[in-house]
Amino acid sequence: MLAALLVLAAPALSVRPYRPAPVDFEMAAPSGGDVRAARADRGYVSPAVRAPKRFNLVGMRWRGGEDEPKIAVRVRASGERWGQWTPVGSHPDGAPDPGTAEATTAGGVSAPVWSGESDELQYRLSEPVEGLRLHFVNATGSSTPRDRAMTALRSAASSTVAAIAAPTSAFAQSTRPTIVPREAWGAAGCQPKSSPGVGQVKLAFVHHTVTATSYTREQAPAQVLAICRYHRNSNGWGDIGYNFLVDRYGTIYEGRAGGVDRAVVGAQAQGWNAQSTGIANLGTFSTQGQTPEAIAAMARIIRWKLPLHGVPTTGTVRVPSAGGATTRLARGAVGTFNRVSGHRDGNNTSCPGDALFRQLPDLRARVAGAAPDPAATGTPGADYVPEAGRPRATLTRTAARVKVGRLVRITGTLRPAGTRVSVAVERRGGRRSRRVATLRARVSGTTLTASYRPKRAGLYRFRALVGRGTVSASSAPVHVRAVRSAGGGGISAR
Repeated sequence: MLAALLVLAAPALSVRPYRPAPVDFEMAAPSGGDVRAARADRGYVSPAVRAPKRFNLVGMRWRGGEDEPKIAVRVRASGERWGQWTPVGSHPDGAPDPGTAEATTAGGVSAPVWSGESDELQYRLSEPVEGLRLHFVNATGSSTPRDRAMTALRSAASSTVAAIAAPTSAFAQSTRPTIVPREAWGAAGCQPKSSPGVGQVKLAFVHHTVTATSYTREQAPAQVLAICRYHRNSNGWGDIGYNFLVDRYGTIYEGRAGGVDRAVVGAQAQGWNAQSTGIANLGTFSTQGQTPEAIAAMARIIRWKLPLHGVPTTGTVRVPSAGGATTRLARGAVGTFNRVSGHRDGNNTSCPGDALFRQLPDLRARVAGAAPDPAATGTPGADYVPEAGRPRATLTRTAARVKVGRLVRITGTLRPAGTRVSVAVERRGGRRSRRVATLRARVSGTTLTASYRPKRAGLYRFRALVGRGTVSASSAPVHVRAVRSAGGGGISAR
């Protein structure tokens, strides 16, 4: 018996922590006849779906890339209560830039959802889609009862050997912050499909992921691995999309392969990937902010990463768009960004969540003043705009929903006073947004107003375009849904 146990435990007899092999599996979602209609404000709700195996992460894929339903998911472990409904983006949080060798997603695909140790899920859609499939990842070695037993045995053996060996820290101290390397979170189970591209780093985009349940410090590496598997195996990308990831405990993880000190091109902000680095926060931060430990960790990585590539950590930068279905600007158009920006500043997304987005000014203050490394290639250049010289505008809406043909009123504040302002109006159609009007805003001191009558039903986005001389910027967007009747509802449009 002892010999048999030693054979089973042998893979774990190492000074490194035991990492079980990840498992991907899929299933067809319940067919149309199995999907029951719920209340009008919920669209379609599936019955409880029991997965073929226990899973830690789940996402959806369907035919027809123009379909972009509003999605929510909830999960539970066998015999336990259901978790809360979690809104899920109906497109991945990022994508490769157009024209690159890296494959883009065919058809529709959702963001991946961390689900902890779950056996069942339920989903709801604002509208039905064709060919819906559920893609699962298990990265904790718990997919079957036998796997759970093996993982428990090998983890115990690994812990014992590691305790006996008492190794020193695997991460040497240097001028850069401590970063968990790929091999330490299990990237051997998510090898890149090809060599990474190398571009430039002019700014950092901040992201969040989607979590239907909380996670422990010990589960965070498995969450990184599960996201990598989903990005590579379900989305079809070459590797995990993010350059770095940060957990709620303040641990920084290396993301896309190629070297943390290089300008590796990710798939984290379509249209801007070749000119930025992307940092994902593990968790959903729509209503609750990120932890102080994680904010401090992001500040450490940004204060090291941006100067390493010859750019400052403050001010703004003008960047030409490479285009793409999710980017806010057409190919060739130039966007002006803070050196530390939220994903929504460059793409059609609510990422990194309202609560984390509100924490970005604090993050910018923490990284302020880090000068470019004089030994680095690249300099601030002509596209650098000092923070103090940038005009700003903030918009508000008088209503989130109006009837078609009714007046939408947009108001806002402006700095400095008297700056020239227009308001761009875009209407969402499928996976793209199309400019339908450009309004000349009325400006009185630091107050601006504009109005618009939507002629068609749909989701409209309003952004202030402000400029003073050669310095220009755009505000964060506000959204208004135009409907044909006063009724309705549904999963949040944001």
